Amino acid sequence: MIERETSIATTFTNTVLHHILNGSDDNQARSIVTTFLSTLLHKILERDQWHFREEDSSAITVEKILKASSGGELLRALTETIVKVETIPDTPLIIDGIDTLGKEGVQFLEQFCSQPIIGPKFKALITCRPDPHIKQIVDDIKEIVDGVLCIEYDKERQECLNSLLHDDTRYDKISKEHKGSLEWLWNHEEYQKWSSSERSSLLYIEGKPGSGKSTLAKYFRENLVGKEQNTSSSIVVNYFYTLRGTTLELTHENMLRSVLYSILKKDETFFFHFQSKFRDFRLSKDSKWPYTSLQQILSSLAHHPFTKRLYLILDAMDESEENDRRKIIELLCRLCAESQSCIMKIFLASRPVLQLNHVAEKGHHVIRLQDENEKDISEFARSFLGPDLYLPPDMLDKATEYIVENAQGVFVWVYLVKEKLFEYAERGCTKKQIFDFLKSLPTELEEFYRDILRELEKREEPDIKDGLRMFRFVLFMYRPLRLQELRHALAIPDDADTEFLTSDESFEEDLIHGIDKRVVHCGGNFLEIKGLDEDRSVQFMHHTVREFFLWYNKPAMELDFKSRFRMNCGDSHIRISITCFRYLMLCAANTSLEKALMCVDYWTPKHFEAYSEYLNKRPFLNYALSHLTQHIERC
Repeated sequence: MIERETSIATTFTNTVLHHILNGSDDNQARSIVTTFLSTLLHKILERDQWHFREEDSSAITVEKILKASSGGELLRALTETIVKVETIPDTPLIIDGIDTLGKEGVQFLEQFCSQPIIGPKFKALITCRPDPHIKQIVDDIKEIVDGVLCIEYDKERQECLNSLLHDDTRYDKISKEHKGSLEWLWNHEEYQKWSSSERSSLLYIEGKPGSGKSTLAKYFRENLVGKEQNTSSSIVVNYFYTLRGTTLELTHENMLRSVLYSILKKDETFFFHFQSKFRDFRLSKDSKWPYTSLQQILSSLAHHPFTKRLYLILDAMDESEENDRRKIIELLCRLCAESQSCIMKIFLASRPVLQLNHVAEKGHHVIRLQDENEKDISEFARSFLGPDLYLPPDMLDKATEYIVENAQGVFVWVYLVKEKLFEYAERGCTKKQIFDFLKSLPTELEEFYRDILRELEKREEPDIKDGLRMFRFVLFMYRPLRLQELRHALAIPDDADTEFLTSDESFEEDLIHGIDKRVVHCGGNFLEIKGLDEDRSVQFMHHTVREFFLWYNKPAMELDFKSRFRMNCGDSHIRISITCFRYLMLCAANTSLEKALMCVDYWTPKHFEAYSEYLNKRPFLNYALSHLTQHIERC
């Protein structure tokens, strides 16, 4: 490591010359010193600077030669000596710490790289942190000197990270916990056993549909560092499977990309696990990582040699693709079993699924959420029964007890009860009527959803049509639509028998103003808007809603439950295809531009610029272009 000195070049020259002389015999050393001093003396004589006397001893003469020479002259004399003295063996040099020396380091590097010593007998490895000035010097030298190679620090890791980019939209859309809830987790016996152990292990949060598993996983992710000691230096990564996001977000491949990306981004010491696989991937020129390579990299983390504590939070394993689910769970268990220096703490939330039945048998920890959230449901119920509905204490206790008993650990049911009670209370009623209405509500989630559909069917025809199209978009599109995308899609008729005019004026007239209000009105309690500003998107308020629609749309359910909101899969993709195709026709016709710009045989830059601005105002265009073919294939 180079230390700061009056002259870096002088220190460097002395060090290198010392090493060369130590490795030489007497004759070689004599030849090297003679050539070195002669070169310096010649430079001094060129400057007409004579500092020597005949009576000076050899030692004094050498000292004067060295003192009269600048650092740059010493460095040049060294390089010329290495070139001239053929007996000098191959000279490998390692120079580290240039960046710590500031401008002096930059000046030294300029001097060093300008020397004519690059050749088969001289090899130099120069390492430093990223520095724009040093990079510029190296780039300049590469243009005039052959054989100069440059490996940018961390460049390969950054390229690897870029190759692992993935879809991950679910986390920000998960509802936060009710204030004061979920605190029980930190004191739960199974959690404490899992958390306090210095061995790798898995904690399985098993919960019914709608019991709050995702909210708990997000709560754990956001509060772990603050609640647990000695976790500030831990690596915490998470992935939330979802059927309400893009099609990739339910795949194990996307999960692996997300998890590996987060680990590598947070700690560069893990990169050697990726390096060989990444180089193979890059050489293959494939567009995406091989699935087996991703699995192998994750598996190799069990043998990470450094002491690390890694928390891996996975939610909604039940929503993941069923293919390979068992293998992924086995991989996670194997990570826990084989990890040594690197302690793996896996927090996995899921409905009961067959592939997870063996987790407890293998010595891992299990918490059944519906057995633990009774107090949270009670507090949530009281938070709206008392302050918002003004129930007196005795009726408040009875209503709370009734809700806790019938919720059976399912928060979604309590949320729907709350919304219904608020709607009922807005009409004006007595407190007893509110309590009686509470007891009249369905106690099963499925029946609750049926009641909501029956109410939506009583709406006016335009409301039913828009609601049906919204449900169809959310259920069958390949990713959630943003609000403005939905607004534009609804303005395109999806019935093949309905006339469609490729007119911007006609289209603008059909655009809904107040699309967020329209979603709430036509979607009932089934739909919700998540996200901020331009990224707000429409989705089902819970995964159980999606399951309900898929369930009752089966042909076998037709006699049991008839509804205007029944949707056939093939017909839905036909209608979505029509919507996409007609939107593209509208964009291609661009009738408003046709009137604004002069008609010419060839477009000018002004035409292209105007058309580009026009397309930027058509938010549904990107989806229509990206997914039209997929919808046609499903018709």
